[in-house]
Amino acid sequence: MTEEPSERLIEQRIRNRIYEILEILADCDAGVDLVGIKGYFDLFEDFVHRPAIEAGTSALSRDERVIVLEIAEFLEAACETNADFTKAEFIESDWPGKIAPTARNARELFLHRGLFSEKVEEVEPGQPAVMPAAR
Repeated sequence: MTEEPSERLIEQRIRNRIYEILEILADCDAGVDLVGIKGYFDLFEDFVHRPAIEAGTSALSRDERVIVLEIAEFLEAACETNADFTKAEFIESDWPGKIAPTARNARELFLHRGLFSEKVEEVEPGQPAVMPAAR
């Protein structure tokens, strides 16, 4: 029987998924081609609007949270411009080109700290929350 992951471990995994989505957003038009128009908006939305992120209690640092929410605002503005974009219309609108630089900055910010473990709770990437007992 497998153990359910802790809330902290889930938050670490979500931060890692957000990083992966930043990779897609940073790829500009190629990112839209990779996941399609729905994926481009929905992937990010699925992970960002969580109570822990909005409350500032997730595995995101304060600066990471700020830039991730900034990207969410970009995506919301793009969607408000035309909620029924086709992939071609969205690329032609240059929204991916407007979003990509901020996504690249966010990606660098995430990599500055590194990615979290998917299996062990960590205070910071590479720093386990509980040190194993010495033998």
